[in-house]
Amino acid sequence: MMAEVYDFEQFKSKKEMKRVTQENIVYEIYLSTVKYVRQYSSADPVGHITTDLSLYRLFEGDRQLFHKAFKDLTDYWKIEVDSNIDYTAGKEFEAFPTVGHLCTFIEGRIKGNDA
Repeated sequence: MMAEVYDFEQFKSKKEMKRVTQENIVYEIYLSTVKYVRQYSSADPVGHITTDLSLYRLFEGDRQLFHKAFKDLTDYWKIEVDSNIDYTAGKEFEAFPTVGHLCTFIEGRIKGNDA
C-alpha cells in the first residue's frame, strides 16, 4: 500500500487564495454599497461613510431614495429580493438601520448563492 504524498505548499496556497478572495469580496461589497448609498443619499455625510452610519440619516428618511440605491445594489450583485421576506415595506430602515447591515445582507446572500 502506497501512501499519497500530500502537497502542503499547495494546500497553503489554496487556503491563502481563498482568504484573499474572501477579503476582496468583503471590500467590494463595502465599496459598492458606499457607491450606491452616496449616489442616492440626500444627506451630505461629513467624512467617510462607515459601516455604522445610519441609513435613515443618510437618506433623510426618504424610502424612495433608499429603494433606488437598494435596487442598484442588488442588481449589481445579481441578488433577487422579496420585500415580503427580506424586509417589510415601510420598515426598510428598521431592517437595514446602518450601512453595515446592508453590507451584511449582501454578503449573506452572496454566500448563500455559492452554497
